[in-house]
Amino acid sequence: MINFGKAFTFIFDDERWFDKLVVPVLVSLIPIIGAMALTGYVLRTIKNVIQNEVDPLPDFQFGEDLERGFRFFLVGLVYSLPMMLVVGLMTIPLFTLNNNESVSALGVIVLIIGGLMLLAYGLFLMLIQPISMANFAVKDTFASGFELRNFFKRLGNNFTAWLLVIAGMVLASIISPMGTIVFGLGAFITTAYSQLMVAHLTGQAYVASENKN
Repeated sequence: MINFGKAFTFIFDDERWFDKLVVPVLVSLIPIIGAMALTGYVLRTIKNVIQNEVDPLPDFQFGEDLERGFRFFLVGLVYSLPMMLVVGLMTIPLFTLNNNESVSALGVIVLIIGGLMLLAYGLFLMLIQPISMANFAVKDTFASGFELRNFFKRLGNNFTAWLLVIAGMVLASIISPMGTIVFGLGAFITTAYSQLMVAHLTGQAYVASENKN
C-alpha cells in the first residue's frame, strides 16, 4: 500500500531536516558536480525508505554521494544511447538536402518512424527509470541498473504502485520550477524537495512490488 501523502511530509518529520538538507541544497548550486552529489543523496534516501528507517533522510556525505551519483549518471547515459542513435538517424535526411531541395518521401518516413520510436522509448524509460534507480540504490552496483527482467517482474507485481511514482514525477516537474517564480534561487530548494518526494514514493513502490511468491 502506497502512502502518497507521506512522500510530501516525511522530510519534516525529521527533527534535524534543516541541518540535513541545507548542505546538499547548497552543493546542488555547483554545476554538474552538485547535481550528481544530490542524486547520490537521493539514492541513499531511497535505500533508507526501502529499509524502513524511522528517519529516511541521511546525513550528507559529499564524496560518497558524488561517487554514487556519478555511477548512476553513467547508468542513465547508457539508457540514453538508443535515443541518441535514433536522433542521429533522423538527422540524415536533413543533412543530405541541397539548398533548393525538400525532404524526400523516404526522409519523411524516416522522421515519422524515428519520432514514434522516440515516443515509445520515452514511455519505456518513464516506467523503468524509477525501478532502476531503486534497484541501484539497494544493490549499489552498475549492473543493478539494468536488471530488466527484475524490473518488468516488479511492474507486474504492482503496476499501480509505479503509476503512483510516475504521478509523483509529474507533480515534481510542476513543483521544481515554482521556486524560481516565488523567490529566484529557491528553485534549487524546490528541486531538491521534489526529488526527495519522488524518492520516498520510489522506495515505497519498490517494497510494495516485492515478489510475493
